Amino acid sequence: QAFAPNGNYTTTIITGSGTASLEAGVCSALSEGKKILIINNGVYGDRITRIASAYRFNKVELKYDWCEQPNLEQIEDAVSKDSDIEVVAMVHHETTTGLLNSIHEVGEITNKYNRTFLLDSISGLGGEEINLINDNVDICIGTANKCIQGLPGLSFIVIKQDEIKRLRNIPPRSLYLNLIAQLDEQEEKGECPFTPSVHTFYAFEEALGELLEEGVQNRINRYRKASSYLRDEFKRIGLELLLPGELLSNTITALHLPTNMTYAHLHDSLKERGFIIYAGQGQLNKKIFRIANMGEISMEDLKSLIKNLQEVLEDSK
Repeated sequence: QAFAPNGNYTTTIITGSGTASLEAGVCSALSEGKKILIINNGVYGDRITRIASAYRFNKVELKYDWCEQPNLEQIEDAVSKDSDIEVVAMVHHETTTGLLNSIHEVGEITNKYNRTFLLDSISGLGGEEINLINDNVDICIGTANKCIQGLPGLSFIVIKQDEIKRLRNIPPRSLYLNLIAQLDEQEEKGECPFTPSVHTFYAFEEALGELLEEGVQNRINRYRKASSYLRDEFKRIGLELLLPGELLSNTITALHLPTNMTYAHLHDSLKERGFIIYAGQGQLNKKIFRIANMGEISMEDLKSLIKNLQEVLEDSK
C-alpha cells in the first residue's frame, strides 16, 4: 500500500537487518554464468560489492568519488557492451555522505537494455521520492527502521511480479536468505520459514500504519522541511556542508568538522546535552560528522539541537 499500491509488486519480509534482505536480493538475482554491475560511490555501494564477492559472482564495478553521482554515460556504455551483465545494483540514498543517487536515470538504462535493476533503498523508502514503476525498479530493498520509523531487526524486499518468474530459474545459494523460499512460505502459509522476531513484526505493523496515516508524500515533505531548516541553520552558525544542495537527501546531512575540534569532543559534548551525532566512515572518518533528521523529530527538537550545537562550537573557540 505504501510503495507499490497497484499490485505489480509483491513483498517478502525477512527477520534480519537491511543487509540481510540486501544479501538475499543479490544472491537470489543472478543466473549462473551472468554478471552483476555494481555502481559504487560509498560504503553501502561497497557493501554490495562485498556481498557479490562473498558469493564469488562475476562482477563489474564502477567506482566513483564518494561526493559525486555516478556517470550515466559510463553505466550505459558498460551495460550496452556486455550482454552478460544481467543485474545492475546500486544504492538509492548513500548515507556515507547523505548523497542521493540518480535512480530514475539508471532505471531507464536498465529498462532500455532489459536488465534487472536491484536497488538498495534501505535509507530511501519513506524519506525520498521514488516510484518503483516509473523508475523501473525490479527488486527494491527496504528496512523497518530508518524512514519507516519502526524497530531494527526486520527488513523486506519488494519484487516486481514479472521478475519472480526469472528468479525461480536460479538455483538457491542460501538456505536462510533464499528470496524465493521466503516468498513462497509467506504466500502459502502466511508465516516466515524460520523463527520470526515477533515483537519487531508488531512494531513494524504499527510503524506502517502510522506511515499510511501520515501519508508517504507528507512524510517525505516533513523530512525535506526539517533538513532544509537544519542546513540553513548549520550555515548560519558557521558549519560547512560536505555536499552541494542538489545532491543532498532529505534525511542526512554531512558536515566538515571544525578545524579546532575533534569528532570525539564534539560527539561527547553533544551527548552530554542529549544529542547523538555520527562520525564519518572510511576515508572520511576524521573529516566529517553526520546529523540525521529521520524519525518523529519536532521543530522544537531541531531548534534545541542548533542552540546546543552553537554553544558547543562557541565554547571551543
